[in-house]
Amino acid sequence: MSSFDTIDNIFFQIKKYILPATFLIIGVYLLKLALVPAEVVLNNDEVLVVEQDSKFLYAALIFIVVSIIWFLYLFDMIKSIVGYGLIAVMAIGSCVILYMDYVSVQKEVIFNNKYSERDLEIKTRIMDIKAAEVAYKEVRGTYTNSFEDLVDFVKNGTKMDFIKNGALPERKISVEERDLIYGDDRPIDNLMTDEEAAAIARRTGNKIWFNAEKGLVEFQRDTIFIPVMDAIFNSDRYLTARGKMGAKLDFHPDSLMHVPFSSELATLDTASIIKSELSVPTLLIKMVHPMEHPTEGYKEYTVGSIDDNHLRDNWSK
Repeated sequence: MSSFDTIDNIFFQIKKYILPATFLIIGVYLLKLALVPAEVVLNNDEVLVVEQDSKFLYAALIFIVVSIIWFLYLFDMIKSIVGYGLIAVMAIGSCVILYMDYVSVQKEVIFNNKYSERDLEIKTRIMDIKAAEVAYKEVRGTYTNSFEDLVDFVKNGTKMDFIKNGALPERKISVEERDLIYGDDRPIDNLMTDEEAAAIARRTGNKIWFNAEKGLVEFQRDTIFIPVMDAIFNSDRYLTARGKMGAKLDFHPDSLMHVPFSSELATLDTASIIKSELSVPTLLIKMVHPMEHPTEGYKEYTVGSIDDNHLRDNWSK
């Protein structure tokens, strides 16, 4: 036999066994995937551990069995018709099972992405309601169980804010400043107070004499009323906190009562308890996840309590 014949024979043998060997390699690889759970990163950066369906294991075993039958056929240990039939049936069956398992895994990933998206938006919406209720209580002295009142307060209400600009000079007030503030001849014994500095500044265009080195400096202490939207929901601090939660839905007062991605409504319950002989208002905010979880059912989210005056949530660890 010439060297060319030898090379041709080698290539013939490679072609002869390459397909069953490929099936065997695929089967072993699929078997590994079936036995080792996969990790999928969801859209909220959480890692979901996905265990393959039993169909995946069956497909792996079929690929391995097909390769074994193929090898037996090549070694003339089974008849050609039987071998071709078994290989065709099992190959088609394994592909069908693999596709069914792929669809099953994709459905689970899509479900978990949707579930986590709603979970995040619900927590953010409850944080919005809580912030609105706290501001409402600061102004009205109690919480409200009416979303109509709460939404109107957020859209049209005002909140007291304190302006504080400039440092207090470490000096006594002058005679002229005493006359300006008090209009009498009381003794000047102590350093200037914050109230005295504010009174002087209000009469001099928010400027006050600090010392020879600094001269006139800006000084302001005042109480103003600003819209609730600007004081809370449009403030940099609140927008930053909301952004850190990862919420995608923008804040809108009219959406406060709605559970995100559903037609369901949140609930507000208010009451009062007696603490140290004082009546203390209490608040309970509640939402229910619109999607049923396979193991947890319809998850309930709450902040606050009717029987206590805390505003803790039920999901933080």
